[in-house]
Amino acid sequence: MLYIILFIIHSKGRMVLQQLIESQYLKNLFVKSGDVLVREIKTAKYKVPMHIFCVDGLVNSAVFDQAILRPFADNTAVRECKNQQELYDAMFTGMAYHGFASKVKDMDQLIQGVMSGMAGLIFDELHDAILFDVRGFDKRSVSEPSDEGVMKGAKDCFIEVLRTNTALIRRRIRSRYLVIEQMTVGRVNRADIAIAYLSNIVDMENVEQLKKAIKKIDIDNTPTPAFIEEFISSNHNSIFPQVMYTQRPDRCSSNLTDGRVALIIDGMPFVYILPCQFPILMQSPEDYAENFVIGSCLRTIRYLALILTIILPGLYIAITTFQHQMLPIEQALSIQNAKVNVPFSSAVEVFGLLLSFEIIIEAGLRLPKTVGQAMSIVGGLVVGQAAVSANLISPAVVIVIAFTGIAGFTLPNQDLANAVRVLRFGIALLATFVGFFGIIIGITLIIIHLCSLDNYGVAYLSPFVDAEHKTHKDTLFRFPVRYFKYRPEGIARDNHRKQK
Repeated sequence: MLYIILFIIHSKGRMVLQQLIESQYLKNLFVKSGDVLVREIKTAKYKVPMHIFCVDGLVNSAVFDQAILRPFADNTAVRECKNQQELYDAMFTGMAYHGFASKVKDMDQLIQGVMSGMAGLIFDELHDAILFDVRGFDKRSVSEPSDEGVMKGAKDCFIEVLRTNTALIRRRIRSRYLVIEQMTVGRVNRADIAIAYLSNIVDMENVEQLKKAIKKIDIDNTPTPAFIEEFISSNHNSIFPQVMYTQRPDRCSSNLTDGRVALIIDGMPFVYILPCQFPILMQSPEDYAENFVIGSCLRTIRYLALILTIILPGLYIAITTFQHQMLPIEQALSIQNAKVNVPFSSAVEVFGLLLSFEIIIEAGLRLPKTVGQAMSIVGGLVVGQAAVSANLISPAVVIVIAFTGIAGFTLPNQDLANAVRVLRFGIALLATFVGFFGIIIGITLIIIHLCSLDNYGVAYLSPFVDAEHKTHKDTLFRFPVRYFKYRPEGIARDNHRKQK
């Protein structure tokens, strides 16, 4: 058949191709797809033809039949239509009992909408179509977050459906300034992406920068979060997370009111938050569910655990290999006596047990949840005890590595925890060669790297490095809520004050 192609002027002035809407083209395109329906229907009196275009399993058939197909049999105005123009106007202006309808003139837009779960009515003579949002595919119910649960607080979390996630945000931010812009990414799967922000608070430069980063994504498919993260991150070579994710709608809403931007991706049960700074990665929803004194204590413990999980293996290597004088004589002798029958050096012990610990964690993740947790605990105990009994490692190393691993589990952000798992190997390696001086070098390099990171125009260590004291009240310690009078420095450029 002859395909009708039109040249239209794009908004940027370049020539692009637009294919006119034709039912026959869709029939040929999906002739081998049994789940795609392209079916002709006609009005009762004047036999005005039109075509239904939808995907079986993605539409709510009950709503589709009741809201769209029923007027062809019951509505007098529809039955009296003499041509497609009259029928088109009647269906769009209210004869179809459905509120979410939109006109479509582009074939790609029509296919994208139908593949997303909508239903289309095609008018061949007009080369137009009407899209009805009658999505009804199976989805997971809104349940309690698996990673960010709190004792006191909301129990709902994001799911894999974009529109449900945007509704959860709208439910908490009932403001006319809440903007949710929708885009698509991917050449094959065309995944829906929504950008949410408060227009009266957000720095629009951050929004435009994020849009540009999304538009540059030229890839067939985005099956995993890492595909998106690599494109929207400012520094691609850093192991530290530059995008914060959250499963909690209340946490997302709180960051939006601070002036940040939320990125919602269809098919992913969490939301990205930008700009991302190191302090918010150390914050937990539990901090705000408790008294400010308790929240500050828990957060301080978390920072101490971060330092210990990074340097503790290297510190043990440095002390037992180079700086024996740092230990009391009794403690040094006790450690030395425990290592009498161990044929390996402290570095070999530490690296071997660290590697075993990581293997056990990975094995636990790959097993079923009920079996994996038991295997991680029992496997660690059995392996550690057997290694000590066989004089392969000393008991002190088992204690050090066990405490290192437990301290790492206190980190609320899993991406940050994964980065720390890599860093502890690097610090231990430096300590193996130059002792305590190597630990100092490693920590210095980490701090320099963190200070060099910039996330959408905001320093990664902000507000520790470049902000006023008035924005430090929710960092290392959590002050009472009455002191949260200003938004984070550098996030909201103009509207800084959030509390009188």
